[in-house]
Formats: sequence, structure tokens, C-alpha cells
Amino acid sequence: MRRDLRFWRKIKQVPGSLQRFYEGPEYGLELKAVWLGFTTALGVWFCAVCLGLLWIMLKGAGSYWFGAYVYLVGLLGVFLGGLFAGSRVNKKGWLHGLWVGVLLGMLGIIVNLELAPQLLSLASMGRQLLVWSLWGLTGGYIGSLLLYWPQKKSISRKEKRPGAW
Repeated sequence: MRRDLRFWRKIKQVPGSLQRFYEGPEYGLELKAVWLGFTTALGVWFCAVCLGLLWIMLKGAGSYWFGAYVYLVGLLGVFLGGLFAGSRVNKKGWLHGLWVGVLLGMLGIIVNLELAPQLLSLASMGRQLLVWSLWGLTGGYIGSLLLYWPQKKSISRKEKRPGAW
């Protein structure tokens, strides 16, 4: 028992250890924010695709652009997920949005490989992962800016009038 405690104390002292990964916004990721962004993005994507399928079924005809619709709604979901993840953290909103994009991009690649593996190449999978990661990164960055924009604006007003009461 005593050896186990010494081992864990040594891990806490090692820089770059796994504990810093989930220690907080100062060092790494807040997993709750990434999870919120991932579930938001997945929910938006799933609901929009279900509504699109329902529309196609009620219309009674096929849709030529349904694949593009699913892809664009997936991008919108990743952006919104990154936006929510970035707005939940104090610092590094871009990193949290990036992780949302990477996770949902990998899930999208897995779904595409299950549905039509002959249509995907390694280049198209890499492109999808890159594009979705960049949309998540953008959403996380904008989410963190929206969180602190009113505070930055009020600070700049105080700096303009240093002699004011």
C-alpha cells in the first residue's frame, strides 16, 4: 500500500505526466467541455440527418444532394460543438474545439467506412479529418472570444480614461 502511494506522488512531480492532461484549463484539457462539445456536435448532426431522411421519405423521391447535405450539416455540428466547448473554458478554447473536431471526424470516418468502404481512400479520410478538425478549432476559438469579448471591451474603456473616477 505504501509503495503505491509513493508511485503516485512521483507521477505528480513528473512534468508532462498524464495528470496534467486532465488537471484543468491551466495545463491541459477540461474533459467535460470536450464531452459537451462532442455530444452537441453529434446531436446536431444526428437530428439534422434524421430530419433530412424524413423529408426525403415524405417527399417520395430521392435526393441527389443528400450526401453533400449530410457533410455540410456535419461541419455545422462540429462548428457548434467547438463553439460550446470553447465557451466553457477559460483558456485554450481552440484546443478544446480541435479535440471536438478530431473526435467527430474520426467517428465520421468510421461511419463512412461501415456504410461504403469502397468509396473512401486514404486521402479522402485525411481530408475529412483535417477539415472537420479545422472547423472545430475555429468554433472553439470563436467560442472563447465570445466568452471574453464583453470583459475585454470594458477593460479598454477603463484604459482610455485613466483619470476618471
